[in-house]
Amino acid sequence: RRAPRPSPAAGPAGGAAAMGEGTRLIESTLWKEDQFAGDHHSVWGSLFDPVTKRWGYACCKVMERGAPCANPKPKEAAPANSDEDSGIEVTSPDTEDEAEDRPWEFGTPPPELKSPQEIGEGQPAAYIEHFVSVIVGEWRRQEEAGFPGFGEIERAAFKGTLGDCQKAISPLLWRLKKGVSLDRGEQKDDRRSRETRTSMEGKFVKEKSVLQQLHQMACGAFNREYVKAHEAYMHLTFGNKMWNLTHVAHVAACTMKGAREYRRNRDSLNTYDMDPISQKYMHAFKKLVHFCQCIRPNDDQSKNFVM
Repeated sequence: RRAPRPSPAAGPAGGAAAMGEGTRLIESTLWKEDQFAGDHHSVWGSLFDPVTKRWGYACCKVMERGAPCANPKPKEAAPANSDEDSGIEVTSPDTEDEAEDRPWEFGTPPPELKSPQEIGEGQPAAYIEHFVSVIVGEWRRQEEAGFPGFGEIERAAFKGTLGDCQKAISPLLWRLKKGVSLDRGEQKDDRRSRETRTSMEGKFVKEKSVLQQLHQMACGAFNREYVKAHEAYMHLTFGNKMWNLTHVAHVAACTMKGAREYRRNRDSLNTYDMDPISQKYMHAFKKLVHFCQCIRPNDDQSKNFVM
């Protein structure tokens, strides 16, 4: 006789019951979960009134979207003896626990852009941070002066966008400070196409180091080799993939036998494809290189990149 299949609530073998209540299988990198506005503790749309045919908040029965909550949660009172020793050690947060979305404190920038050999004994992470600090500080000074000597297109591109650039590049500086890897692309491609023919499988292309490509962009900007800096940016974004998207072609087969499908799967995804945060700071870093070209152009126009 065949053994009966266990029910979902039958313990560890029951799947959902074993994972525990509230377990999240996939955490979104684009949207923050459990974030409620207006002191609400439920989302708009959690309540439906069949009489008025309207949606609202289940926590307070308010139907107007965006209205403050009429039944907010009471704030927790502070303990009476907060000054006494509770026996729990309170320490400052470690750099490993610092959130990447925190704004970076740029402070007073260095007076001038130095060579890679003069900063951090040639370490790429130290020079990238130095390059960002110098260019952001110069951007701030040029904006206060009204961008003198800038063309109309360049002035329109940089006016009022420094804050967005600083916000986008802050996660890069936090990751460099923590010393974590910047490579977030696919490490191993074990997928197979629907056909057994290997010519239809996407290739695994090893991604070049993100840290090294950013370092080459910064070094190229210092040496006024802006075309080479843009080549490093192309390696960051597109990489060495020979086929970026999956292509499917349907070709007519023999008479009365329908069509045959030919498939060419995409190659492996790099960090730019996989991580939206990395994509934003790469865009911001390229804009800093473009600004550097505006204030430090090369006399040889063949080495300047036309944006």
